[in-house]
Amino acid sequence: MANDSHQLAFFPDQVLAATARRLPDKTALVFKDESLSFGALDKQVSSLAVNLRMEGIAPGDRVGVLLPNSIAFALAYYGTQRAGAVTVVLDARLKGKELAGVLRDADLKLLVTHQKLAADARDAMRESKNVPLWIAEGEGVESFERRLQNGGDCTPTARASDDDALILYTSGTTGEPKGVVLTAVNLAQFPRVMAAMHKTNADTIWGCILPMSHISGPIYLNEIVDKGSRMVIFDQFNPVTLLEGIQRHRVTFFHGVPIIFQLLLNLPNLKSYDTSTLELAGMMGTTVPLALMRAFKNAQLHVKVIQGYGLTETSPLITLTEPQVADAKMASIGRAVPGIEVKIVDENGSEAPDGEPGEIVTRGPHVMKGYFRRAPATAERIRGGWFHTGDIGRKDADGYYYHLGRKDDMIITGGLNVYPAEVENMLAEHPAVAEAVVFPINDAKRGHVIGAAVMPRPGQKPAEKELLAFLRSNLASFKVPQKIAIRESLPRNATGKVIRDAKTLLGE
Repeated sequence: MANDSHQLAFFPDQVLAATARRLPDKTALVFKDESLSFGALDKQVSSLAVNLRMEGIAPGDRVGVLLPNSIAFALAYYGTQRAGAVTVVLDARLKGKELAGVLRDADLKLLVTHQKLAADARDAMRESKNVPLWIAEGEGVESFERRLQNGGDCTPTARASDDDALILYTSGTTGEPKGVVLTAVNLAQFPRVMAAMHKTNADTIWGCILPMSHISGPIYLNEIVDKGSRMVIFDQFNPVTLLEGIQRHRVTFFHGVPIIFQLLLNLPNLKSYDTSTLELAGMMGTTVPLALMRAFKNAQLHVKVIQGYGLTETSPLITLTEPQVADAKMASIGRAVPGIEVKIVDENGSEAPDGEPGEIVTRGPHVMKGYFRRAPATAERIRGGWFHTGDIGRKDADGYYYHLGRKDDMIITGGLNVYPAEVENMLAEHPAVAEAVVFPINDAKRGHVIGAAVMPRPGQKPAEKELLAFLRSNLASFKVPQKIAIRESLPRNATGKVIRDAKTLLGE
């Protein structure tokens, strides 16, 4: 590997330079009909870094990256790192006051964006401060592309392992978005874990289908320069485009949220695509219905279908399932990744016995440095050295963990605790249900009762009575919803997670 997986710190631009010397002609990135070798990538990154310094960007300055999935995103990431800047990755779907608030909080010195997003960025900056724009596919003095040529070589800036390296803003579904600050120690975690648990190497071909503007982009970009592997970038999710890309570029691994796999399964001609090179498919980002995992495995028997679990604040992996136990532990989010600690704690902070639910807490080199300029919020999440995830899980006797949902999502009905994931998974076992979401409904007598919304499989029209009868025969009575809405689609946030809002889901 270009980087010793036992090193404490990972500097992406330095690892890229080493890999470019070793594998100058090997393809690193593929996007539509475009490709870039490690050698060409390293040269353009150096040119970009020289131009950043000419623009007045000093080590430690924050440079924003507001870009859709593209090779430009990769160049901006590596280039800002080589200049010694802190790369601030912003969700390309942000608009209006939401974008203005994040720009104000990030306090940038420069913003790299795309021609399609530039007008939104200019509008948003009116509420904070104007900074120089470099625009991908732009023209004139703001052109990003003109800074990829003739910049010359750039000596990497010396940085400490605990310096701010990367800031990513959380999706904000539980409140105001916060900047998660990661260091070079945090950046080392994903390449190290993948080498140890999945034996990834130079032959691995990654399919990046989730937004690069979330943590998926940086971790894949770190991984490919570490191993000298390849990344195929998809600009927007479409099941046919994904399958065509797997077939054409011989993708071996991709991960996504459950809805992506459901859309793949909905294709009547799924088996007509050559997916023989695909070795691993990771279902992540939320509680995953076991029925969906089984269905995808049955449709693609040669693929190991696994789960993993983590947060942006944990770089991101806390647990991961190894390929060799994929079938036996399909319902599990995996075991603790090497070099970190995980435990399940009760409301008093005491470790819960195996099998008992509690909050997932963790500590180790994967935990973020903190939230950007938000010491109280950091102290709220990191207590006594342990990062509190806010997620509920349990551990089995073999050391494998199971995700039961967000702590905030737990429903207390008549004094009894109900974990939505348990009801959702049971609904997903019904042959007519593609996906389900469970949520609380205010109730004067019991505090809350349970509501649910389901999205049927194509061609299916389940009745509410039928679904309620199915649940009553499989769950304790207090876990059965009072109402089930049948919907053609479920509302989602930018990362594909279903939004649990009773009024929206019930159409009130």
